[in-house]
Amino acid sequence: MKRIIGSYVIIFIVVAIIGFGGVYSHRYLDRSASKMVVELEEVKKAVEQEKWKESRDAYAKFNENWDDAHKKWAMFTDHFELDNIEMRLIRGQSFIDAEDAINAVAEINEAIMLLEHIPERERLTLYNIF
Repeated sequence: MKRIIGSYVIIFIVVAIIGFGGVYSHRYLDRSASKMVVELEEVKKAVEQEKWKESRDAYAKFNENWDDAHKKWAMFTDHFELDNIEMRLIRGQSFIDAEDAINAVAEINEAIMLLEHIPERERLTLYNIF
């Protein structure tokens, strides 16, 4: 009898740890994605105004945060999604360096959309399950 109760306790603890870990990871994804979207919006605003020095500085600030978040996100999100964001960011930076506002804004907008998509994709909903 003690064995059965002990087994149930262990199963309950494991399920609770998995549940709390899922909630924590989703909250982290949501907060960090929101922060990075705000930073990319600042880059986009500087590019639209063709303030190239300001846009390079804002992009460098964003890139520092992205490098940190990218490493953490890789633990619990699809690497294909992260690679897509990375490609958009590299192209966006190239267009900023070339001072091509139209293409830079297009790439930044795609990166923003992908950043907003990841927390939605990782959220536990019936739509995501089926």
